[in-house]
Amino acid sequence: MRYTPDLASQYEQLLAESPIGMFNHSLRYREFLKEILPDAEDHYLCAFNNNEMVAALPVFVKKGPYGAVVNSLPFFGSHGGFIYKVPADSTAIADLLVAFNTLCADVNAFSSTVVEAALEKNEEKYEAFCANFFDERIGQITHLPNISNAECLDNELFGILHQKTRNMVRKGQKGGFSVTHDGSMSTLKTLHEIHDNNIRSIGGSPKPLNVFIAISKVFRYDEDYRIYTASKNGRIVSALLVLYFKDMVEYFTPATLEAYRSDQPLSLLIYTAMRDAILERESRHWNWGGTWLSQKGVYQFKSRWGTTDYPYRYHVQVSHTINELSIISKEVLLKGYPYFYTVPFAALDLSE
Repeated sequence: MRYTPDLASQYEQLLAESPIGMFNHSLRYREFLKEILPDAEDHYLCAFNNNEMVAALPVFVKKGPYGAVVNSLPFFGSHGGFIYKVPADSTAIADLLVAFNTLCADVNAFSSTVVEAALEKNEEKYEAFCANFFDERIGQITHLPNISNAECLDNELFGILHQKTRNMVRKGQKGGFSVTHDGSMSTLKTLHEIHDNNIRSIGGSPKPLNVFIAISKVFRYDEDYRIYTASKNGRIVSALLVLYFKDMVEYFTPATLEAYRSDQPLSLLIYTAMRDAILERESRHWNWGGTWLSQKGVYQFKSRWGTTDYPYRYHVQVSHTINELSIISKEVLLKGYPYFYTVPFAALDLSE
């Protein structure tokens, strides 16, 4: 069965009880994706046992120049995949897989991808997907101290950090920055402006302003997200957008003016956001998101915040043969399917 609004309470209950359910699986995130992907279709597949929703598979479909592309889920490697109550109902999982394959056939999918949840430990559930390509990432999560005493927290939190990270935080604390958080549109636009400059300076693809506006439109400030800022002389020099779901904090967008990076305002913001999440929300996990295997520097930065690795895979089905794919343009794929995973460029030698 496909999700309809009358199933909202059952879906939310399933997500609350699922040990691998993450922010990306939520209905509010679904609304966010619908906001930034207006020409894509969502098909949240749901499985029941005795009228009780026991498993689900969130899916989005994008039609483009080479046919339809199916993702669970799109947008910068968002985790998708099965969510389920424990113990997992194998019949329900099998039914979802059949429904997924039927959907792919109905839309004549050129490519379909399922991104495992970072906390998924039962990869055998995906074997029947029969992927012909795989892509790998490393999820990194800091498991936060379970402590409510503010005076003791700093010792506990510093204790899980690498010495170099502790020094970075201390440097930020001594840097004379004014730290606060707010959800104003001006702060949101400043975050985007600094983020845009940061990513373009390294040849990357920044998130456009409409993504940040969609966050402010769909999510509730101070309940679902916060924007932390570090200012000097009245000017915001660093900002950090974090999102909250259950007992997990999502590290979503960091941004720092180049001239101030060595002063470590971002390290100060991360530490402040961690500390606040523990004391104010009883958060227990800080999700740094996925890291490419080739991103050694990014991996090391995150790992020094006391992370645990959670490797996960993209399971990719491509209907074309290698010869057919060899004539496909990477530029057309990127332009025709924005925010969707299509094919692994490196594996298919489609990179420039």
